[in-house]
Amino acid sequence: MPDALMLPGLFGLCYFAFAALALSVERHWRDLVDPRRGPPRRTVFRLRLAALLCLAAALSVAVRHDGTGFGILLWALALSAGALAVAATVTWRTRSVRG
Repeated sequence: MPDALMLPGLFGLCYFAFAALALSVERHWRDLVDPRRGPPRRTVFRLRLAALLCLAAALSVAVRHDGTGFGILLWALALSAGALAVAATVTWRTRSVRG
């Protein structure tokens, strides 16, 4: 992967992973997708599996690009940034949906 795309790709994978985990929570699903019912079990399983795969891919990208020591550190920082970005997005979207 070219150097210019590594960090945005790493952040994007972490962001998508935490977005999938957020949507697998019934409260967030009701706030963002369908206020009448929670997510089906099959959808929850698929969202959590997608999140696991995205996190594993992000770890793989970080370690391959920067080595084990710094790659894991970079991955942990990307996890924090992704989680913060998803928390801000869910908060903003919930407020804009409610009015």
